[in-house]
Amino acid sequence: MSATLPRRRKPVRRDEILAAAREVFLERSFENASVAEIAARAGCVEGTIYTYFRSKRELLDSLFVTFYDRLIEDIEAGFAAIVDTRARLHYLIARHLQIAIDDPAFTRLIVSESRGHQPYFGSQLHALNQRYGQFLIRTLRDGIQRGELRGDLEVALARDLVFGGIEHHVWNRLARRRQLVATHTATAIVELLWSGWAAQGADDLRGLAQRVQRLERRIDPR
Repeated sequence: MSATLPRRRKPVRRDEILAAAREVFLERSFENASVAEIAARAGCVEGTIYTYFRSKRELLDSLFVTFYDRLIEDIEAGFAAIVDTRARLHYLIARHLQIAIDDPAFTRLIVSESRGHQPYFGSQLHALNQRYGQFLIRTLRDGIQRGELRGDLEVALARDLVFGGIEHHVWNRLARRRQLVATHTATAIVELLWSGWAAQGADDLRGLAQRVQRLERRIDPR
């Protein structure tokens, strides 16, 4: 009777390596993490890591790409259905807040890498943030074009105020273990921004557009 051969372990997949890397980076930070530790967590040798990724930096960049691709795909669906500038602002700000609420550890990793020792501008993370920021840029430019926002609004400055202000507020709340409700906070932020950014008479135009939409639905309720 022949002896039973031991079952060979299934080769470690790319997704398993990424999952292990995510855990190690969140526990130890990118700078303090090692490829050896990631390999041990994934249940493979270091050489296996390098068959998929050229470096520890490429591992981290792959995590960022996966995160942003899913996020952008998710936002696009809701964004496309909204035309009103104020509603778009609320949607984007609430969604941005929810990211930090749902996954604060990974959000901290993104922030730390944005301010880390490696050059940020020109990096993979910078390119991803540029893609993500286009939703807000488009909202502001469309709002100006439609006369809902002031014509002299500096779009780049407005974008930085939104993202920078949210970041400061979120970490202040989370550090003090205070509750943060994305929709409520987004409403308060938009109220503050709108009072300074809205074009004169924009609320009247917005109200008129809403009344026209209601009338259209009554005429053609499809």
